[in-house]
Amino acid sequence: MKLRLTGFLPEPTDDDRVKFKFFIDESLHSSALAIMRWTHLEDALGGEQELTPDQAALFAKLLEEPQIVDLTLFIGCVA
Repeated sequence: MKLRLTGFLPEPTDDDRVKFKFFIDESLHSSALAIMRWTHLEDALGGEQELTPDQAALFAKLLEEPQIVDLTLFIGCVA
């Protein structure tokens, strides 16, 4: 299983295309779980969860992708 972060333009917008997609490396899983306050990777199962602005800022710093804070971000687990 992999953690995937996806970003979309904030609503309201007619553009629903993915603007950012990132598969989080296993070496960063523990940091990603901590940001989400999850204890296990299995906590990410069951669909994608929208990130709060604070979580988005932490992921932007972790991934060195400052531009993603302007997007609506989601995280989930994919096979």
